[in-house]
Amino acid sequence: MSERPDAPSVISLLVSLLSISLMSVLFGRKTSGTSMANINYARGLVISLYVVSWLFTTIAAVLTSTNTGNIMSCTLSIFVCLSLYAASKIIIYLFLIEKVYVVSSVTTTRKDTMLYRFNILLLTPYTVILVLMILNHVAVLDENDQCFIGLKPLASIVLILYDIFISCWLTVLFIRPLMSSTSVLQGPSKGKLRQVARRTLIGSVIALILSSGNVFTLVYYRGYEDSVLCLLSCTLDVTLNACTVHWVTSRGSRNNTTTDKASRGITNQNTNQINGTLTEKQVAPTDTHISVTVESYMEH
Repeated sequence: MSERPDAPSVISLLVSLLSISLMSVLFGRKTSGTSMANINYARGLVISLYVVSWLFTTIAAVLTSTNTGNIMSCTLSIFVCLSLYAASKIIIYLFLIEKVYVVSSVTTTRKDTMLYRFNILLLTPYTVILVLMILNHVAVLDENDQCFIGLKPLASIVLILYDIFISCWLTVLFIRPLMSSTSVLQGPSKGKLRQVARRTLIGSVIALILSSGNVFTLVYYRGYEDSVLCLLSCTLDVTLNACTVHWVTSRGSRNNTTTDKASRGITNQNTNQINGTLTEKQVAPTDTHISVTVESYMEH
């Protein structure tokens, strides 16, 4: 039985360890000084993404060092990629859908917003695609006991087409209000709302590029990719996506935020709402309402 060259495994393990540390830091920053009662839906999605990314990178590090000559570890590698990677993508899509709701709907709740419900409906095909990926997975050992994993062409092509479609659709939904002269983003008092839209637009484009590159790799190798390289590319994908989401939800400056709050005359009661009690938009299309709502999605 031949040994796998050390370099790819060492690089993959180092990347996994760095990703684990980075996810731990981001998780700590997002939850520092925050109680469970103060975690709203948007922040909950971000924290869930950190947890899923941390789990993926941790398990990937273990599997990278054990799947040579081990068919069980080799098979687990592809199923971990399918389950946790798919979970991270669903969370990112839910996050982007939530941001679309924030920048496009002011006077309605989520359940009463047709666009929000339609976007959620667009996620349902992912369950079918996940089943298709499970049925068309590849996990084999070659004559040198080296593990190769991936997806057969049918599953990988369907996955990449779906990823491109939904990412492009969500990207358009951010471009439209930014360019429209009649959208809720327009006006001198809507700077914070425009900032949310611009940052999330950039995040959506980055997510599209990362996922497309990752799945194109599967297509290139025709479903038989070295497990170390596959786990490495997926680790980089989920880590960079998590970092992008963290940037999207981070404020530029604590001082600027304080100044903005003072200029808008937000009361202590409104500030308490920002810290956790505001989970749904109220039917009140005023500038103060919009500012308070957006503040709940732009976190330190």
